[in-house]
Amino acid sequence: MEKNFLRPVMDKIEKIIFPIQSICVYCSVLMVFITVMARELFHFSIVWGYEVACFFVIVLLFIGMPVNLHHNTNLKVTALYDVFPSSVQKALNVLHFLIILFVLILMAVGFKEYMSKLGHVVMAASKFPNWLYYGAIGIGIVLSLVEMLTEVLDLLVKKDKSMQS
Repeated sequence: MEKNFLRPVMDKIEKIIFPIQSICVYCSVLMVFITVMARELFHFSIVWGYEVACFFVIVLLFIGMPVNLHHNTNLKVTALYDVFPSSVQKALNVLHFLIILFVLILMAVGFKEYMSKLGHVVMAASKFPNWLYYGAIGIGIVLSLVEMLTEVLDLLVKKDKSMQS
């Protein structure tokens, strides 16, 4: 393969995701601040404040999953990894990739089951529909799976280029 057709698309999506993540961080913190200040200073409880703050965190984490996969900033322990020879590191990279793929597939199946049973229900305090509240999880899973496919295509592109040299 000469060129990975998905990489430019995922790079553009990443440029859209970063501002969304930034907005979500600030909105979540602001919502918690407003909720706490309203409760402590004015003795007024914003019952939906927690749900709104959680919504922003859900969007932040799950929409950001493909970016973390692309930049390899997902959680992993490197203390032992760094001392292994490169052949063992390559094997661990493949294992790491397969584990992430397996977890994403499990998340997709679980998300589909959850949404088929409770997607029409609304949140208790905010009255957000579940599909809106948890929709970011589905979007993040789909984008992460596309990123995983893009990573595989990146490997094929690099392999072909090295074979041409």
